[in-house]
Formats: sequence, structure tokens, C-alpha cells
Amino acid sequence: MPVITVAVLPHSAERGLLRAVADAVAAALGLGSGDVIAMTIPVRASATSGTPTDHTDDPWMLVSIHGSDRGEEPMREAREAARLAAADWSRTNGGEQGVWCEWVLPQ
Repeated sequence: MPVITVAVLPHSAERGLLRAVADAVAAALGLGSGDVIAMTIPVRASATSGTPTDHTDDPWMLVSIHGSDRGEEPMREAREAARLAAADWSRTNGGEQGVWCEWVLPQ
């Protein structure tokens, strides 16, 4: 069961983000209802190297899919599906922030 964490600025519509990302990953992996869990990790502050401390650009959204090895192609497809779902949500909800997506294997 993949577990997804999304580091993002708090937003009133973040449950929609979680559903979109979880559904996209489930579809990419051929999983059913309830087979993917997603949760947010709220970002309270960010800093960018070489900029003043009052720099206010939104940080990139970080989507981490935690799961076992499913093979390179399925994991790539799931990452891309999650990235696209998060980017679509960002555009719809007043942002144009980038999205960084990764698959994290168990250690």
C-alpha cells in the first residue's frame, strides 16, 4: 500500500489535493479504492539560497510516494501521475508552484 506525503503550504482545499494525488497514483498502479493513503505535511516557512529572508515566493510542492519496489516503469508512471495531479491542483487553486515528486523505497 503506497503512502504519499505532500509537503505544501496549508490550504483550505488540501483534501482535494490529497484525493487527486491518491487517485492518480492508484490509477497509474492499477490499485483499487482504499489502496493508497495520502497525507499533507504543512510547510510553515521556506528559504531560498541567495535571496533576502523576506522572499515570499511559494516553495515547490514535494510529493513523496513511500512504497515497495514495483519496477521502474510503474513507479515512473505513478510519479508522473502524482506530479501532474498536484500541478493541476496548484493551478486550479491559485498557484503556479513547481512540483517535485519522488518514490521512496523502504530502507
